[in-house]
Amino acid sequence: MNRIDLREMPRGQKTALMIALYMCVKPVFNWLVLGGQLMPLAIGFSAVACFLFGLKKTNLFFAILLMLVACANLPTNLKNIGFNQYLVYTIEGVMDMAAACALAFLQEVREFFGSGGSK
Repeated sequence: MNRIDLREMPRGQKTALMIALYMCVKPVFNWLVLGGQLMPLAIGFSAVACFLFGLKKTNLFFAILLMLVACANLPTNLKNIGFNQYLVYTIEGVMDMAAACALAFLQEVREFFGSGGSK
């Protein structure tokens, strides 16, 4: 059985894997602290699998998914913001947007997943 060696992984793949791990931790935190669904955990695990195996262009798929969810929830979160759960959700939405931008626009991620950039 092959072992996964992070030292030998390309930087773009490592970056994408860290974002995928964030996508796995986030729903667990929401479920434990704020109440939520576990379906996003399945999405996070699928991102880990896709990024681990280096499936081409999956970085863009998950970037679009993260951005759509963040943008869909942003108006409600901003409208109800205070020192409550909506503040946490707003911070989470900003982090989702940053992760989506990293997946879509960081040069090393784009090069690894074959979604643009020079080789």
